[in-house]
Amino acid sequence: MQSIELHQVSCGECVVLRGADKDILMVDCGETEPGGVSDLVNRYSGAASRGLLLTHYHSDGLRVLERILKINPNYFDRIYLPFSPCDRRGRPLLLEFALFAHVFSTARDDFYDENTAVLRIFYHLTRKMEAGRITALRTGSGFRFDSVDYDVLWPAAEGFPFSDLFAAAVEDMNVCLSSPFLPQAAKDFLNLKDQFCATYLDCCRTATMEQRNIDRMAAIYNSMEEIIPRFRGLPPAPDVAEILGRPTTRAAYAFECRAASVIFHNRRTSEASTDDILMTGAAEPESMDAVSSRLYDGYYVLKAPQHGAPRAWSHIFGEISAAHILISHGNTSEYGAIAAEYTDLPAIRHCTRFSGCPWYQSSGCSCNRMSCCYDLPRPGLAIKCPCCQDTKNDAPCGIYVISSSGARSCLCDGKPANIN
Repeated sequence: MQSIELHQVSCGECVVLRGADKDILMVDCGETEPGGVSDLVNRYSGAASRGLLLTHYHSDGLRVLERILKINPNYFDRIYLPFSPCDRRGRPLLLEFALFAHVFSTARDDFYDENTAVLRIFYHLTRKMEAGRITALRTGSGFRFDSVDYDVLWPAAEGFPFSDLFAAAVEDMNVCLSSPFLPQAAKDFLNLKDQFCATYLDCCRTATMEQRNIDRMAAIYNSMEEIIPRFRGLPPAPDVAEILGRPTTRAAYAFECRAASVIFHNRRTSEASTDDILMTGAAEPESMDAVSSRLYDGYYVLKAPQHGAPRAWSHIFGEISAAHILISHGNTSEYGAIAAEYTDLPAIRHCTRFSGCPWYQSSGCSCNRMSCCYDLPRPGLAIKCPCCQDTKNDAPCGIYVISSSGARSCLCDGKPANIN
């Protein structure tokens, strides 16, 4: 890996790994500023090959992906998507929830878009690229980028630890439609739901996706679409909609989506190196606990999950070393503050914005000003970095924050390096 570019986006995240052979891997693609999608596409138009890895389904990333493919349907040579995991009984509860939401939900908002995207994204993508270029990532799978092999640590394909609250909500919706005294439409929905889930699992478990499975998924989806009025006319339909609309159900679903986010790192072949990178997506602390036994004792780069939010802070981040931490913090109030624990670590932090940083709020300057950077020719203060002195210079660490005005150093405050 030659360099990393952390893009300043308004919502979501966008981290681009750049290879020595002019190929790129874009990890998530957050909501950019107006006109930013075209700039993003143009920035990497000269790449030898381009891959996209979505760590989780989020409305912002899905919208940007759609805009990118509208500009150039062949922009990505390969796309990696998160696998929808199964519980201990082999049931893909997130997928089941998405089908219930698609048919019975009365809301049409970001929540709706997120939980139904998984139902149509495979077919949507294969209208623009071959099925064999799409891969669903889960524990045990891997991929190669810039001559480095990467291992996917999470999500677990089977035995995923769904919360009791979420599992109960899905079960309650199934029970609502299971009475033998209901019209035939209830049984039809449950049968189509089970067929769709089975086909999805068949599709994702093959080494490369097969178009016939994706076409079958699309056919089942379309069959459900055609008779949605019948489903919504069922006596228990309002009860299912009520379960979907509960704040506790929505919160539980959002948590499970984050908990099922893709976590991956490079496969070490020898000693530690600058290739050591841990990408955490939108992982919850419970997800980090689940993969803790497979983590290295240290990484060159750690990507903080969930924009550095306190709720996503894991004690594991304080137990493993990291030379650099990436924090993509948007400009919306939903992100809140960045966890103060990150500034207690000896790593150099690369943040897209300082608006949610408690350190900046109290000091008025970047937390990196007095941090020691070991990537300099002679280890010293980060303010001595040539990129901090002049952003036209290369950063020895190879990590850049990309804003609308261009590349930026790790001094997030924008002040000259000689001001302490």
